[in-house]
Amino acid sequence: MVCLTLLIGLDRSVFDGINSLAGSSTVTDWLARLGADDHVIPIALVLLVALVLLTAKNRRERRSAFSCVICTLLAAALSMAVLYLLNTHFFRPRPFSSRTVNLLFYHNTDSAFPSNPAALAFALSFAVLFYRRKVGAIMLALSLYMGLCRIVVGVHYPLDIVGGLMLGLACALLANAAEGLYRPAGRWLTSALYRLLATWRPPGASGEVGGGER
Repeated sequence: MVCLTLLIGLDRSVFDGINSLAGSSTVTDWLARLGADDHVIPIALVLLVALVLLTAKNRRERRSAFSCVICTLLAAALSMAVLYLLNTHFFRPRPFSSRTVNLLFYHNTDSAFPSNPAALAFALSFAVLFYRRKVGAIMLALSLYMGLCRIVVGVHYPLDIVGGLMLGLACALLANAAEGLYRPAGRWLTSALYRLLATWRPPGASGEVGGGER
């Protein structure tokens, strides 16, 4: 009980320090709002997941890319399921509900812990990291940026973001551990893609090239 009290006190102290950045300059506020936005970072993360698939150069890489995409989808689904259960049975008030904060964002009404956006972002990021380190590292950096910004704008405590990170990591690990179950799907999707490409012809293309087929 004493440890929990100390942890909550530390959480609030760190929040006060980070949240004090809000209002310090127009540039800081703009960057904080950008990172805390409900759509900007999530869309960037989804595009990076798609990039993994689009940049695969050969059959082996495409098979791995399909497995990566399936892993991220599974990790995201797991995180959303756990978040639903936690939000149903546990509620932590937002910082602005019980204290004076520098609020740069709209008044969220759902539970603060764990951070829903952070949990989903880290689930995607860690899932990709298991397959593509460079892309995964970029996604992790974006997720950390988003988490920090949500503290700056006053809608989350630091522990909310840490909780989201831990939940996202756990879901990504579970999804990765189940790779043996969905790896055949990755192979099937790769084979299906190659069959599709083999039968596809550009619009208007004829069956005869250079006077006939040989």
